[in-house]
Amino acid sequence: MPRLALTILNRSGKRPRYGRARLQRVLDAAMKAAGIRRASLTILLVGDKESAALHGQHFNDPSTTDVMTFPDGSENPATGIQHLGDLAVCVDVAAREGAARERSTGDELTLYCLHGLLHLIGYDDVTSKKQARMWQAQRRLLAKVGITIEQHAD
Repeated sequence: MPRLALTILNRSGKRPRYGRARLQRVLDAAMKAAGIRRASLTILLVGDKESAALHGQHFNDPSTTDVMTFPDGSENPATGIQHLGDLAVCVDVAAREGAARERSTGDELTLYCLHGLLHLIGYDDVTSKKQARMWQAQRRLLAKVGITIEQHAD
């Protein structure tokens, strides 16, 4: 049984290939490393236009971005499972950045989803020390599913 109950909604207008089973494995590995037994997460796949609208509405920056994290923390009364929050992940950014970094769109999307989840479970990248810790965790977790990242991208 997965540690993370994952809901993925695609409003990007694209059909990105990202390997749902592989995504589940890397996110579950992050949950296990954090000592979290069960939780839920919703991932919304969006295009540039919706990314920019959400970014402007919630972060006062109308530019498109790779991933936005919306913490929740509520508990489902029927299951007792905590909903960590929601991610809005931009498929168009993943396609562009993946190509620039010689990674597939799917690998880039997996990175963005992991990055967002790590924020929800307590990682931060506001200082260089915290950023290095977060990127070290990302590299280690992604390597478990065959994704290698040499550099970080913000």
